[in-house]
Amino acid sequence: MEIRTKVNDQAASAANERLERSRTREAVPATSFRQVVQEANNEVVRVQRGDTLVSLTRQYLGDSATQLNKSQIYDLAKNIARENGIHNPDRIMPGQQINMAPMSTLAALKLRQGGVEGVQMSEDSTPGAAPILEKTLARAVSKGYVSSQEQRAVRDKILQLASRHGFSPDDFARTTLMESDGLNPRASNGSCHGIIQFCSGGNRGAASAGYAKNPKDILSLSVLQQLDLVDRYFADTRLKDFGPASLDNLYLTVLTPNARNETRPDAPLNIAGRQAAYLYEGRDPSGVITRNSIVNGLKLNARDRLSDVTVARVERKVM
Repeated sequence: MEIRTKVNDQAASAANERLERSRTREAVPATSFRQVVQEANNEVVRVQRGDTLVSLTRQYLGDSATQLNKSQIYDLAKNIARENGIHNPDRIMPGQQINMAPMSTLAALKLRQGGVEGVQMSEDSTPGAAPILEKTLARAVSKGYVSSQEQRAVRDKILQLASRHGFSPDDFARTTLMESDGLNPRASNGSCHGIIQFCSGGNRGAASAGYAKNPKDILSLSVLQQLDLVDRYFADTRLKDFGPASLDNLYLTVLTPNARNETRPDAPLNIAGRQAAYLYEGRDPSGVITRNSIVNGLKLNARDRLSDVTVARVERKVM
């Protein structure tokens, strides 16, 4: 009798233990973005051959990397580089030790918030499309910069360039909104011309695009033809080396490629000439331009220019 009772007690205890384990598993929620990032904190990794800061960042974000776009992940990798004293986030060496603690939850959530703001700006855009690009194209058609017949071809070309050179199509749209009022092929300030303002000079945009001797001839080209020049220019300035390119790196490639060497977000950049007020800290042209002010300025400029544009309304107008 004693033996039977003991066996029964053991069986009951084992059953209870299994039930408790089952309840515990059910009570544990799916791994959250916050948990994934926290687990990455206080980790020091040794760089292996073939590693990049972007790949290490993706590795430590795990499945939650899908919640960020390429530009945001690159920005997070730049934050890690900055905190580790790495001058060029695109160059790390095998054997180098990197502290991943700077990948803080706060920094990651800030990056996610920026992505959310971009989506909210264009609620009426086509699902799955690049919302800022779609609005910029619709606006360009309404202004006569792009014909309705070539709108699809221009969109496809920009998407191809984005894939080839590693940038966000929406960021390219923001860049053109600043440089040419959004894909205006006739935009010119006298020395810089076209949709991204190819500038005159021996070692500047027009020369890089093959128009060193006759930069103003760029103004006779269509948007599609100028996108071919953009392709050449981005290849010449090695934008892909900064890929996936953040908004600030994309814009600096267009404005002043050498300024990309300064990676600190709040450091004054060596950019000659007077620029749009949007690009300065506090929108004060007597002040300085930083990476932070560029990102904020480009987003604000795009928001202002596209505030009254809805894709559906403009497309009906064109039809």
